[in-house]
Amino acid sequence: MRRAAAAFLAAAVLAGATGCGTSAGEKEFAPSENSVYISKEGTVSSAFVESYDKDYYTADSLKAYLEETIAGQYPDVAVTVKECSVENGVMKAVFDYGTPEDLMTFLADQKSEGLELESFQVETVADGLAAGTVADGVFVNASDGKPADFKELARTEGQLVEVKGQAAVQTEGKILYVSDGVEVTDSGAVVSGGPAYIIFK
Repeated sequence: MRRAAAAFLAAAVLAGATGCGTSAGEKEFAPSENSVYISKEGTVSSAFVESYDKDYYTADSLKAYLEETIAGQYPDVAVTVKECSVENGVMKAVFDYGTPEDLMTFLADQKSEGLELESFQVETVADGLAAGTVADGVFVNASDGKPADFKELARTEGQLVEVKGQAAVQTEGKILYVSDGVEVTDSGAVVSGGPAYIIFK
């Protein structure tokens, strides 16, 4: 039986995990809480953040532990450990996924505070328009909350994120438009309920 993935980091603490690298992007994913991240290309990542009260853990052994656990429990899911860190009493691990479906499969048996997704999809704004997901009257400007100019929105060459559930969401590009159910924050957005929509470029 799969171990609840939300317990990965807690289990690593108990296992005595002891030193992983970081990478940069236009707007680097620097999570301070359980969250998801979408790149400009539409690829997805997630982060788990766990406090610990010991001082002998390192990122390398944490990464090895997570990779071994994923290989044993999620062999059919396209998920990799991108980076991890252990410092100042906080363990962080970032996972990359092949598709949004892989993200949902990986998260399905996790119980992570603030990260409880029922559905999650990413597509281009053009695809959203063709499918009717992007429609007039649905979005407001992320900057001021005023109704979006639909003609201008329709010309956006960006990504459309559909979220149902609860999640902190970060994007590589700037969030331009949001629907009901999305609160814009300094680091990205918070979704509660939904389905809710975010457009970024």
